[in-house]
Amino acid sequence: MKLGGPARWKDAGVAAVGLLPMLVLALLPSAGIELPRALLWLWFAIALLWLVAGLAMAVRSRTRELHLLASLLQGLREGDYGSRVRVGGGAVGQVWREFNALAARLGGEQRHGLETDALLAQLLASLELAVLIVDEQDRLLELNPAAEALLGETAAGLTGRAAADLGLSDWLQRGAPFIDRRDFLAGEGPWEVRRVMFRRHGRPHRLLVVTDVSRALREEERHAWRRLIRVLGHEINNSLGSIQSTAGLLRERAAEGDPTLTEGMELIERRSRTLGGFIRRYAELARLPPPNPELLDLSGLVQHIATLEDRVTVAVESDSPAKAYVDRTQFEQALINVVRNAAEAALETGGGVRIRWREDGRYLLVEVEDDGPGLAHTENLFVPFFTTKPGGSGIGLVLARQIIEAHGGSLRLANRQDSPGARAVIRLASKE
Repeated sequence: MKLGGPARWKDAGVAAVGLLPMLVLALLPSAGIELPRALLWLWFAIALLWLVAGLAMAVRSRTRELHLLASLLQGLREGDYGSRVRVGGGAVGQVWREFNALAARLGGEQRHGLETDALLAQLLASLELAVLIVDEQDRLLELNPAAEALLGETAAGLTGRAAADLGLSDWLQRGAPFIDRRDFLAGEGPWEVRRVMFRRHGRPHRLLVVTDVSRALREEERHAWRRLIRVLGHEINNSLGSIQSTAGLLRERAAEGDPTLTEGMELIERRSRTLGGFIRRYAELARLPPPNPELLDLSGLVQHIATLEDRVTVAVESDSPAKAYVDRTQFEQALINVVRNAAEAALETGGGVRIRWREDGRYLLVEVEDDGPGLAHTENLFVPFFTTKPGGSGIGLVLARQIIEAHGGSLRLANRQDSPGARAVIRLASKE
């Protein structure tokens, strides 16, 4: 609509029409026309009423414009920046031009803010760091997918909850970056925590950035173990070759001689083969290739692995589809190692093993539960070379965790709370 110009000419016309009776009354004497005094007063009253009516019409027109301006300003306050007014000249037209300029500027700032928020959301979603935004009431406002994985729930279930309920209240009180250990679904840490204070819509907010430094530390440990294994493997294999060949030759020459010498040579040869196999198994840690994932339904794979273990009963308690992107060969080896570890624990008590899986938001959780005596040395579960089993190599769980973490997942072992035994939880990103 166009305002300002038409309203101005309309007001001018009303004023002219209102003054016309006065003008006629003033021109009567010059035209030689004399009217009775009563008629002159009547004409004057009519002219005055005419003028008042014209002024009232002008005031009403201005009032309508002011109401329109108030309505448009209310729209701006509520975020409607698309309204525009076609303007004319004069002071009123200048007011409407300023309104149009303000609406255009606010609309541009809104679009810029929406684009910035969209870009920020994409950046947060792509970060592997857990980012959480908490308001002044210590309630969680926003979080990215990495934070969902950390807390083990979806954003819909976490938004609005108190930080104290999530175990984060003390982190919000500490200022400088710090390292802390805390048990979440994603692991026990250690976690590096950084807190940032900022204002949003004029109110104070806090932003928590949580980094899992355990993986970085474990990667450094892996590099150290790989270097050590390569050195040991090279030196020991060179020596074992000579020892085995020499032991075989001596055993052949001592076949008709002293039986003690023959037994000694057989022992040297047997232990050399055992030591060679031991080194080859550890070399797998250093030679593990990157996974080549594909979308698989793990339910059939789990059923197959359960049938491979014949020492104890392995029950599969889930039958729903369990789709995830994994390297079939590597994941099968990791799950075999976990199930074998559970079966060996269950053998000690004559119990069984159970495997189940479930969807947890965007993740697939595979649980392997045993009825064994439980974990006695939880701090050494994933330390290479450490084992409490006779003849064990201490590599099974280490290799399993390395494979699963290479898939972007996690492997956790803990003692069961409901009864003796342990539970291993493998977490993988589901197909979504």
